[in-house]
Amino acid sequence: MNPPQETLPTRDLLLDHDNPRFSASERGQTQEVALRILVERFKLDELADSILSSGFLTFDPLVGYRSSSAPNSPVVIREGNRRVATLKLLLDPEQAPERHRKSWREFARAQRTTPGLRQQIESVPVLIFDDREQTDLSAYVGFRHVIGVLKWPAFEKAAYIADLVNHQKWSFREVARRLGSYPKHVERYYVAHQIVRQAHDAGVDGARQMEGRFGVLLRALTSPGVNNLLDLTYPGEPQQAPVKADPESYAHFVEWTFGTEDVEPVVRDSRQLSQWGQILESPEARRYLRNADEPKFDRAWLKCGGQADSIVDSLHVAADRLEEVVALVSEHKEADEIKNAVAECGRFLSQILQHFPEVDKKYFSPND
Repeated sequence: MNPPQETLPTRDLLLDHDNPRFSASERGQTQEVALRILVERFKLDELADSILSSGFLTFDPLVGYRSSSAPNSPVVIREGNRRVATLKLLLDPEQAPERHRKSWREFARAQRTTPGLRQQIESVPVLIFDDREQTDLSAYVGFRHVIGVLKWPAFEKAAYIADLVNHQKWSFREVARRLGSYPKHVERYYVAHQIVRQAHDAGVDGARQMEGRFGVLLRALTSPGVNNLLDLTYPGEPQQAPVKADPESYAHFVEWTFGTEDVEPVVRDSRQLSQWGQILESPEARRYLRNADEPKFDRAWLKCGGQADSIVDSLHVAADRLEEVVALVSEHKEADEIKNAVAECGRFLSQILQHFPEVDKKYFSPND
């Protein structure tokens, strides 16, 4: 569908107070609040600099919908809220929150030195859909920002997917089809978003930190250990409360993985997540995490038997490297640096073989 385009006064355009990039508590507020959120969280000053330098480029369309069925009802911007908010403040810096007003006055003064810019931004072209729930509009915004060229951060993608599922009543398969993704991928984003929402609703300490490290949560959900601890299932259809674990286990997972205002997380590096799943499956490791005043990842890894896995991995790496040089070393056996390196390998291997006499006998003392 090709919606009609109209050129409308910028001052009359409404910001989307149900913007999927806003948190649940921020949605549904006034235009003043929506503008404040955009100023304080979405780097409008950088966009203002760009507009002042290069003008307002219209090749990327603003997209909106009528706020009611009346033909001339105000248009709510669904795609392009940052741009519209920036234009509003360049035209009238007094709309800015008080503590940001001085900066926007400076922008406005600079704007007057750009010939014709005010005239250019006083009215702007907008593609107008009939209503917010129009399928083509939701699919267009989602395609651009979930998998398209202007991708939102992970949590904002998930919030948009959740909005399509919860309000548009689209299935995971329908969301995936409309956005050009895969149902399993959509479901993982949806479940992760519901986990964060569930934590906020329950007042779990660390919910804000989990939202801030949403990418870590997404990767953590690929671990069977995490899914088992939270008692998560993925049935292929939406769930309103995906976490079925007892509240104590849920709260511990959030605190250990993401930290709280007062407690540092146990997981400090996303590369630890595969090991983290194994730790969470170990009763002994979980007991340590619960009882330690300041639990440490390395100590928890030892408690779950992870040290043995690390040793196995290291030995396999060493064996692979030695296998690579077996066929080559005879050609360089007179080189001093080769002799020294072989001696170093032999020194460590002899120490290891003291603990494995059967291996020593098989390969080094076969006639004894």
